[in-house]
Amino acid sequence: PSWMPLLGHIMVSRSKQFDEGDGGGSDRGAAEDGFRFATNYSSEEVFCDAARRRQFFNDFLRWEGRFLQTGVGISDSGLTFDGAHILSDGRLETRSHSNPSKEALHLALLALAASQDGLPGALLRDVGGAEEALRQLRQKAAALERYRKERPELGGFMPWFDAPSYGQPVEPEVAVRYNGMLAWSLYFVARSLSEIGETDLAERFGLHLQSMREAAVRLSYKGSGKVAARFSVAPRGGGTASKSEQSCEDPFAGELFCMFLDLLGDWSVFGDAATEEKEAMWDDPDRCKWLGWSALEVTLEGSTHLIGAMPRSTFSVHEEWKHLLLPYDEVPAARRAQCAAERLRSWWARAEGLPGLLGDCHVASADGGTRTCHVASFGIPGAVSLRLDQARQDHVAGCGAFGLLLADPATGAAWLHETLCAHSGMQTKWGMAESCAADRSEICPLLTWDAKATTSLAVLGGLGSQMRRFLERDDLLKRFSSILNRLYGTRAGGDESHSLPGELLGFAPPASVGTQTWSPGATASACEEASVDLECAKAARELALPWCDAPRILAARRWFDCHESEPGAPYCTGMDSFYEEWGIYKEPYSDWYTPSTRSVGHYAAASEKDRLALYESVVSCFKLGVPLVLLARQPERYRLFFDLDVYGGCEDAPNFDKVIRFAWEDEEQVLARSIVSSVWDLYPEFRGGLGLEVAVFSSNGLCSRKKRFKASYHLVFPDIIVDRPEKCTQASGKCGQRPAARHIAVRNHVVCRLSDAVDAGGALAHLRDDLRRCCDSEVVSESDDDATYLNDWTEILDEFPLWHEPGPDAATGLRLPFTDKPREGRPKLPLGRWRFSSATSSDVSLKDWPPICSIEQLRDLDLVEWVRLGDISANVTGELTPWSEAGLHPDALSELKCPDCWTDTDCI
Repeated sequence: PSWMPLLGHIMVSRSKQFDEGDGGGSDRGAAEDGFRFATNYSSEEVFCDAARRRQFFNDFLRWEGRFLQTGVGISDSGLTFDGAHILSDGRLETRSHSNPSKEALHLALLALAASQDGLPGALLRDVGGAEEALRQLRQKAAALERYRKERPELGGFMPWFDAPSYGQPVEPEVAVRYNGMLAWSLYFVARSLSEIGETDLAERFGLHLQSMREAAVRLSYKGSGKVAARFSVAPRGGGTASKSEQSCEDPFAGELFCMFLDLLGDWSVFGDAATEEKEAMWDDPDRCKWLGWSALEVTLEGSTHLIGAMPRSTFSVHEEWKHLLLPYDEVPAARRAQCAAERLRSWWARAEGLPGLLGDCHVASADGGTRTCHVASFGIPGAVSLRLDQARQDHVAGCGAFGLLLADPATGAAWLHETLCAHSGMQTKWGMAESCAADRSEICPLLTWDAKATTSLAVLGGLGSQMRRFLERDDLLKRFSSILNRLYGTRAGGDESHSLPGELLGFAPPASVGTQTWSPGATASACEEASVDLECAKAARELALPWCDAPRILAARRWFDCHESEPGAPYCTGMDSFYEEWGIYKEPYSDWYTPSTRSVGHYAAASEKDRLALYESVVSCFKLGVPLVLLARQPERYRLFFDLDVYGGCEDAPNFDKVIRFAWEDEEQVLARSIVSSVWDLYPEFRGGLGLEVAVFSSNGLCSRKKRFKASYHLVFPDIIVDRPEKCTQASGKCGQRPAARHIAVRNHVVCRLSDAVDAGGALAHLRDDLRRCCDSEVVSESDDDATYLNDWTEILDEFPLWHEPGPDAATGLRLPFTDKPREGRPKLPLGRWRFSSATSSDVSLKDWPPICSIEQLRDLDLVEWVRLGDISANVTGELTPWSEAGLHPDALSELKCPDCWTDTDCI
């Protein structure tokens, strides 16, 4: 093509070289030899041990972050280089051309690093952390603003461009598939930044997205359901686009763009026919040709298995980009197609003895120099459109595992580790190299966004979980799901009541994971067990789950099989109550995952490895739509928490959920400030300085017992350690005679402080009245001179979860995040973390209470870290947090009976 000489000239003339002393090559405080961290692990270890796997991911991200530096993966303009060659003397030579898919990856990683702690925080931890991510985002916003100003005719769309010259096009045509990636990353960045209070920066990215939304249909849509694969617009040419004859109908990156066109594009030019045109896009016969199922025989370790999958172009992992950016795995029909592809990819690679997985990538040049050759024909013979003699398998891609990392992190981690260790050159001071020969003889000395950033994003779980929340908030999730069900359910065919060939098989790890840990025979024999577990889960939840979910369901159930324990263990399912004629009968709650022979309802994690495996199962089951029911029991000491239960209207009442607006969503945060100010009375050192962190979880929905809407909020204070109050027993004859447990004393103090403020009038009095009205002023108990209402403070701040039950009927504790209440369908979800602080004391009049304070929203966490934070049974060591007992309300210790007290004395 005519633009190729220009591209070559720019790449050579613009390229810069950096050695280890330059900004781009500096280790910045990291140990120089630490980049070969993968040798500290084994593939089997990261496959089996959840704790070691998380450490491995942390190390991987730490070194990959070195690519996200000016002079390595980023130009001085803030736009991305395509990558950089590693020269024989250890210096870097950057490739100055790039395209919007690299921008999409850069934006996605920066937004995660800026907005989340946990694993995302590891990415830039050594080079400036969240502040560096925000600095790069500001630089990126400025570069995009300049690009739009200089090229308004493109509406924010980007062709291949020269990075140092702020996006100077190096070809005339714009490929829409790359721009679909960019558009969805901009959508993610704008909403993520808004959530952390960076509203001005979010708006700047939102403006670029808006430009693309307004121009997308005009520039790319050809009518009758056809979308141009490429277009060109003459500079300052009035915006008329020349659209390619080739259309964008593939189910890969092309589908990602079409999803942007449907959900976010401006179709107003079609008026009333807009809906018809969008539907025609998904009914395009050329698109439907891709949708179907086939199967391939794979012979592995003496046994042959038939494994089904949807057709692919080459079966390169780059065809799975869409799963990085949108919540495809939330839709069972799409999840089925994704899992099938990764199952076949992993089984075939193990059968061939490859040290990694196949992907479109660069390989070293034949002459052994620093130049590289791009190869797009790596594929699985028999499963792709390539002939047997065309499909290459002589190299494995650094990014080959990214699809599997999304589908199954354990198996994906094993393959990633295998590739990193296949050759000493696969690990560099700037992270992972591009590819490795299948015989482990050489590597490709190149660093690219396509190889490195895709893998990093997959290690972080992709954007799916957050994007699901954003799409739902913008009322786009139903349309997104309906399109996928139409494509991968109805049009793809395949009876979901029956499994596809090999669908019950798990994913295959590399051959270095020995047969004692994983074997095809054992995996095949587990299929019947997995199918039974899946049927039980479907029946218990009354859901239609695809057969591909069976291995994950099986893994969760096996954890509970292997970790049954006795009363007093850290976890329990709680007690189930049955109402008989003679009274209430209780037994341990049982579900599809609890042991069927003798469920005692108590479970223990003997190590951090076991605990993290539980956390991963909790997250996995939640994402599948079958959340577990599991309580974390109170150890002797744990993080302070409160359980707030606020009731709304009856299930058939209008606006029955409006109580949320008063309880938590009010701009003044009256209830939250009141609770925190009360805690400061007892822990004044957290008022100033770093302040007091509060993590908030919510579980909202219909309460089956009350037949009312119920808003539950769990507030966890990570900085404060308290001891537990313990219920008395009939056998003891009296409550334990010891100093009052701090947890119940703090809770009572909060109740008393809120009650005093209500009596004085002011904001809390108005809030209390609003809350009572929301539940129709329902009375729960009444005496001659007083009544207790359902939404009074004594009822809202539920004391029941605070009291430890010592007997075998243990049912108290705090639910783990992403778990559910039995038969209620309202899983516990994180709302966020906040830091409260105040430079002054809380000495204000009760009528003006609660006092004004500073509230800072903290960064998000990855899902596993949210579970860890909400697990009160874990990671609590050391002494009780010192408190100011003199600050206790005089009435806080006057009533300390436990809820099941057998005596007339206080439980002190």
